[in-house]
Amino acid sequence: MSTVAPGPTESEPVVPVAGESLARKCLRCGLAYAPGKSTSALRLTYCSFLCELGHLGFSITGLEHMERVPKAEVPADEG
Repeated sequence: MSTVAPGPTESEPVVPVAGESLARKCLRCGLAYAPGKSTSALRLTYCSFLCELGHLGFSITGLEHMERVPKAEVPADEG
């Protein structure tokens, strides 16, 4: 059983929201939202940072700022 949610296979439908001409449907929670007001780095996919974090398990912004930590070298046996 896979713990990763399947990705979108086709474009999400555009749904009307009061006061907005175009809106999208959040991939995680399914609510209609205005992409311009989304707090997610993936504005056209998630309605908020929390949906992005909850669905992916990490945030894209955090991934961009992450730095690799080099592995400690293992000393060779001198025996």
